[in-house]
Amino acid sequence: MMKNLIAALGVVDWEAQFVSGLGHPMFGLQVQRRCVDGVDVRAAIQVLDCQGVLVSDATPRISQDLVTELSEKNIMLIAITADVEHWQNLGVDHCIELDPKNPLSGLKQVSEVMRGETQAIEPVIEPKGTLIAVAGFGGSCGRTMAVKEVGWQLAKLGAKTCMVDADTHGPSLDQELGYEPNQNGLLELCRAIEKKKSVTQTHFDLLPTPAENLSLVAGLPRVSRWTDLRVSTLREVWRESKEAFDVVLADIGGVLEFDNSLQHETSLPRRHAAALTALNSASITLICARADSVGIARLVRGYLEFHELFAHTEVHVLLWGVTSEAHRKDVKTAVSRHTGIASIFDTSHNFEITSKALKQNTFISKLDPKTEVTKEFESISKIIYQDLGIQIPIQMSSRKPIRSLLKRAA
Repeated sequence: MMKNLIAALGVVDWEAQFVSGLGHPMFGLQVQRRCVDGVDVRAAIQVLDCQGVLVSDATPRISQDLVTELSEKNIMLIAITADVEHWQNLGVDHCIELDPKNPLSGLKQVSEVMRGETQAIEPVIEPKGTLIAVAGFGGSCGRTMAVKEVGWQLAKLGAKTCMVDADTHGPSLDQELGYEPNQNGLLELCRAIEKKKSVTQTHFDLLPTPAENLSLVAGLPRVSRWTDLRVSTLREVWRESKEAFDVVLADIGGVLEFDNSLQHETSLPRRHAAALTALNSASITLICARADSVGIARLVRGYLEFHELFAHTEVHVLLWGVTSEAHRKDVKTAVSRHTGIASIFDTSHNFEITSKALKQNTFISKLDPKTEVTKEFESISKIIYQDLGIQIPIQMSSRKPIRSLLKRAA
């Protein structure tokens, strides 16, 4: 029996050929209407008798309400996608993986799904690791220092840790640690995944290791190469990195903005895609800022503007450059009052030891374990390590930083 379809594939260059192919007699399908978005689909199902709706990653305005409505009407929703997890989160049971080189290969699968000859794709198992997005607003806010020092301390405690430079505007993590910018990095990982190589896990094993249990994913060799980073590929990088490591620390740069099109168009490059996909995959966000009037103003203004980006994560603040106990109390009170964030850490600033660590391409914590900066990062890292569910084999520092880690921000 002929089955009726509504096609809402969005603006993709293969849409016309795909819709035309669906009409071939061998498939037993008839396209009743071509819709432009989810609103158009909702209007069409009110007046048409159809058994299925076909969408893609480029179809705008597909909501959970529409998915529920289609289910209640016993209308099958089929997504042709490069991001199965996104559609499964919306409640879509029938997903067909898009082959970018041959999109028409999905025609037979659409027919099989409509005839009930295929099984729905199994849900994706969540990786075991934890991704911590290290963010900040503007330059010189301490992101890279936090990634380095927390990463080194976590590795020292025994957590298999990976530092990732996802700053597409000014990557510097590899340079600060003395590595060549063209060594295995974010771009190479993306290429390995796009080629669907079975050696992606091996690629993680080949990453530079600044210390035991600590790996480094370098940033882009040239910032102009950001166009080579694809949204769907970056999502897979974060998923596989969480599978390979206990903790992934991602320096996501200082430039953030909203881009709702990331939810639909996964094939086009976005300058901020590395940062936004890292935030989407993160369970913890550490926002860094200088403990002065400029740094606090940037933090408050940036957080209030972009707080929705961090809404699904545990949000914490790290202030650096605290000069006294009174200064510490004042800046923490100001940040908490204006942002509602209760979990606030702080570190002092030692210009001499920081400069020395940069010159020697090493970590402050490794260079001088007894300095106050090292002890402060050690305390922060132990709390993170403890909340990962791993028992700490050594005594906690006598200094008691805020214990509200993993308390969701207001």
